[in-house]
Amino acid sequence: MNEMPMGLALLVCDVIIQDKQTNKRTLVGLFDRLYTSSLPCVHPSLAIFVSLTSGHGKYACEIRCHHQQSGEVVFAVKGNVALRNPLQVAELEFNVRSITFRSEGEYWLEFNVDGVPVMMRRIFINLKKETTKKSGKD
Repeated sequence: MNEMPMGLALLVCDVIIQDKQTNKRTLVGLFDRLYTSSLPCVHPSLAIFVSLTSGHGKYACEIRCHHQQSGEVVFAVKGNVALRNPLQVAELEFNVRSITFRSEGEYWLEFNVDGVPVMMRRIFINLKKETTKKSGKD
């Protein structure tokens, strides 16, 4: 049986850039909430960065996003990771496009390894509040 990896990071951003010479990643536009003027809304894309360690072997991975209140699954993305030894740190990225959020509120991103939840984090979808301009006269 494989040793279950330990999660180090689960981050959401606009885009992940990887330097071809050094393989270093730059995460651009980290966020934990999105604002929309109406619902449902379609968010064009987001990138999810995952970092794992302490495993040994090959694993199936999945990121699932669901709405806290309704339980609706917004998206699920699968991948694989291999760790040669428990000291290795594996970095994964998942790019998701055209995501439809039907409701305002709290959403959970859950990262599973071989079907076991390893890390979770929240993101929030908020409706923009309409602001009315004051005329200067009271």
